[in-house]
Amino acid sequence: MWKPKTIAIVTGVVILGFIGLVTDSPEPQPTTSQTASQAQSTPTASASQEPEPEPNETESADPEPKATPAASSSPAPSEPGQETANEELVAEEGGSSEQVDRFTFLLASMEIKPEVTSGYDRGLFKHWIDADGDSCNAREEVLIIESLESVTLGAGCKVLTGSWFSSYDAVVITDSSKLDIDHMIPLKEAWDSGANAWSPERRQAFANDLDLEEALIAVSAGSNRSKSARDPAEWLPTNISYRCQYVEDWMTVKVKWELSVDAKEFDALRGISVGCVN
Repeated sequence: MWKPKTIAIVTGVVILGFIGLVTDSPEPQPTTSQTASQAQSTPTASASQEPEPEPNETESADPEPKATPAASSSPAPSEPGQETANEELVAEEGGSSEQVDRFTFLLASMEIKPEVTSGYDRGLFKHWIDADGDSCNAREEVLIIESLESVTLGAGCKVLTGSWFSSYDAVVITDSSKLDIDHMIPLKEAWDSGANAWSPERRQAFANDLDLEEALIAVSAGSNRSKSARDPAEWLPTNISYRCQYVEDWMTVKVKWELSVDAKEFDALRGISVGCVN
């Protein structure tokens, strides 16, 4: 038979156990709807507050950034014909990328303008001078540089013998007196293309340009006089294999000295250039 004291003890143990169970029960987890509600109520950055761009980062209206083409040092074409020339050159598949790039650059670098047609005098271009004071004037310097073998020199650094290949007509010459030193851009052509506005000093520098190897060339006297002051729209070397090099050299000198080309001249240069990258 249970005694009152025993009953009291048992009852107390049961009550304490129940309280312990209540105390140790995990807290109720929020329901999915409660979690979503709490997430919505959590402060977040405003959609209009975008992070500041990193240095050198630019904003774009496009959904995805696009590659920006590299800037070119070449001047932009000044005439529609130049853009056409560039497209034709790029469309050719036979030439090397270096050839295409070179001809494209040269064509795009020249300004198309009508020529001046009066006022030329050969005496306005002083030549041949001895710029470095070594007793050899510009003519003799070219003969020494371009000879295929060692030259013999006479008094005053006059070149007597050597061996030269005349690129205009593909002949070899051993007598220097049968050679002319041709200005790739004839002096009259230079005058008509912008040299009329130059100072005497600049015209002299042009007429004796030994820094640019394309500017002066030793050729047979006959081929040089056949060329005279004509541009590539009017005259080309009889040595067909040299014509691409010829028009490239022509344009190189014009670009260096910032001489313009007339429309007919430009069309000839463009047409030959397209053929040269085949």
